[in-house]
Amino acid sequence: MSTWGNPVILSSEYVLSQYGESLAGKTIVVTGVANDSIAGELAVQISAYKPSLLILTARSESRVEPIVSKIKSKNPDVSVRFLKLDLSDLKDVRRAVSDLNDVPKIDHFVAVAGVMVPPYGKTADGVESQFGVNYLANFLLVKELLPKVRAAGPKSSIVICSSSAVRGGQINFDDVNYKDGEEYNPLAAYAQSNAARTIFAKFLGEKLKGEGIRVFSVDPGAVATGLQRHFGGEFLDQIQALRNSTEPMRDLDGRPYKMPSFTGTSEGASTLITAMIDPTIEGAQGAYLYQNTVGDDDLTSFVLNRENWTKLWELSEKLIGEPFTV
Repeated sequence: MSTWGNPVILSSEYVLSQYGESLAGKTIVVTGVANDSIAGELAVQISAYKPSLLILTARSESRVEPIVSKIKSKNPDVSVRFLKLDLSDLKDVRRAVSDLNDVPKIDHFVAVAGVMVPPYGKTADGVESQFGVNYLANFLLVKELLPKVRAAGPKSSIVICSSSAVRGGQINFDDVNYKDGEEYNPLAAYAQSNAARTIFAKFLGEKLKGEGIRVFSVDPGAVATGLQRHFGGEFLDQIQALRNSTEPMRDLDGRPYKMPSFTGTSEGASTLITAMIDPTIEGAQGAYLYQNTVGDDDLTSFVLNRENWTKLWELSEKLIGEPFTV
């Protein structure tokens, strides 16, 4: 039975109290860290469990500094490193990876950074910004970091943040750029990028199944963060109208679901932590997680269609200009 819209998500503190000891001595990369982000909360929470190195990425170090201060005030012995990373430029993704040449292994890679419903724009590589930042840059980043994750061995993890928007998401394989913005719908583009993130995790999880590397996509829930900085008054009115409507929202397959309720950042980070370390979900490799549990039953036929997995992988290889052979 679907749990969509029910605020029963666990706190990060609770999940870590159950499984957090496994983080001791680990090297962990978290993208999209800022003071008002789920990634920032995640970094502070996991720092209490003695990882050997936290690598925190953002476009500028000033965004990360408040989180580093929180970590150092609570857990001064944890080593923290800033990694400059601009996901809107694949050249910069490659440069950032080269800056990690001295890091022999990555035990957990958690991709949280993203953008939501901005005005139409393109990345430096000519790709619609939400598809480019939320998905394509992570495709390349995982490709480049996979040798380091493999070096960490079984029970390492690759965790890709997604969204409840996946329920309305489909990928226009012939034109992810919406006719250079002429047919751009910000929310549809956001949903497209999240469908891509979820499909990527499913296919990658299958490809890595025999290696014991955990791969999951995660809906962290509805959390008020800097991600909503592009929300204008009209968009907020639309969201509120959906929340107040007596008619349910429907996914691409026509199934009803509720607008998710807002939670705090601790709850927002908790399913990401579940994906990293909860041993009870290991058998669900590649799954989509929601509220600390497997939510694949709520995925649409578009996302579960294996032909779309292959089409997305091939399109992504074309867009980054190189093959990703696992």
